[in-house]
Amino acid sequence: MTGAPFLGVLARALRFRWAVLLAVLVPAAAVGVLAVETRADDTTAVAVVGVAPESADVLSTDAVQLALGRYSVVLTSPEVLREVASETGISVDVLDAAVDVTASQEAGNLAVRATLPSTDDALLVARAVAEQTVTLGEEDPLADATVLSGARTEAPGLLSSTRALQALLVLAALLAALVVAYALEAVRPRTRTGGDAAGAAGGPVLGSLPAFTSAWPRRAVAPDSEILASARSLRSGFLASASSVPDGPVVVVGAEAGAGASTVSFLLARTLADRGQSTLVVDLDLDHAGLSATMGTPSRFALHDALTESAPLAETVHREGAVAVLTTEPLSGVDDLVDRRLPDLLKRSADRYDVVLCDSAPLGAGELSEVVAGHAASAVVVVRAGTSTAAVARTATRLQRLGVPVRGVVLNHATRAQAEAPGLRETGRGG
Repeated sequence: MTGAPFLGVLARALRFRWAVLLAVLVPAAAVGVLAVETRADDTTAVAVVGVAPESADVLSTDAVQLALGRYSVVLTSPEVLREVASETGISVDVLDAAVDVTASQEAGNLAVRATLPSTDDALLVARAVAEQTVTLGEEDPLADATVLSGARTEAPGLLSSTRALQALLVLAALLAALVVAYALEAVRPRTRTGGDAAGAAGGPVLGSLPAFTSAWPRRAVAPDSEILASARSLRSGFLASASSVPDGPVVVVGAEAGAGASTVSFLLARTLADRGQSTLVVDLDLDHAGLSATMGTPSRFALHDALTESAPLAETVHREGAVAVLTTEPLSGVDDLVDRRLPDLLKRSADRYDVVLCDSAPLGAGELSEVVAGHAASAVVVVRAGTSTAAVARTATRLQRLGVPVRGVVLNHATRAQAEAPGLRETGRGG
């Protein structure tokens, strides 16, 4: 999605990738909060020890700096920690993790910190280590050590607060979730608007259809009046596009399985028939025969009869109100028959009907779908909102390879506003 605006992609990620966002956010936040909740609350005690030259005769900044470096190393050595362990009763291993000594060359002092779960233990260890520094100073001929500040508890930092740390971890989890959702929307873009579909398919938006039912729980979503209004609007777009493509049969193909090509074919045929145009829908989904199965396939093998001319075309047609439908059953092993006889069947159909719509399986679903599409004069691509733009582009590429121009795009499971909205790249250019 080169050139797509950052805010546009982010808005889509928030709207359409919310399930991914929650899938990352909830576990990450829960683990972080639980880890902080169950951690031990440690206390840090600090004592400050000053280091100065032994006497004015040996006044030297270098001597002090050398002493600071030496003391900071020696105080955390196993020998000193064993001395502190014997005084405090705390094991050397615990002291090794708890004691930290930092030197300030400018101030000439050492900060001795002890971090332990018990406040009393922390104070005791910080005091004992500071006293060890004084002992080392007494043995040092160049520098003395003096406790400047006795052991005291250190004010906890922001991240020492359980609630503050939990809030920070939740924010980090939210940021990670946003990054994942954004990346998916940017790297694997989906068709959200008519502009997206038109850009990927290379044809204008003819119209849209609303969702008839929800996936779960299964219930009606759009009333019949809205469906028919959308179908009539689709009819207008279809008729307006007639001058942009050659006359002849139109293949209606979904960008993916389940896009709704059969539904679009029949509703478009119905509204065209309502306008007085004779319309034939040919079920050329030769793998599944979805439209025929929905209507209830007649006992006669209509498409096969029409291809072989074992019966007149008029007798093989099944009527659904004012719409003529040439039904079929799933076929196998008849590629050659379809390839040889379909052009003649479509020509006879075009001579008899004003509009011939060929309901086809998605291209790439099998060789038959491309055989069928290759004999059409133009194509209408049906795109279900949310389909990957790559799938739409692949369909357009296959049609181009077959020499079949895209007459237009129908955005299914979408509102009219979605169908009329520009694509993401168009939004970026407009902004």
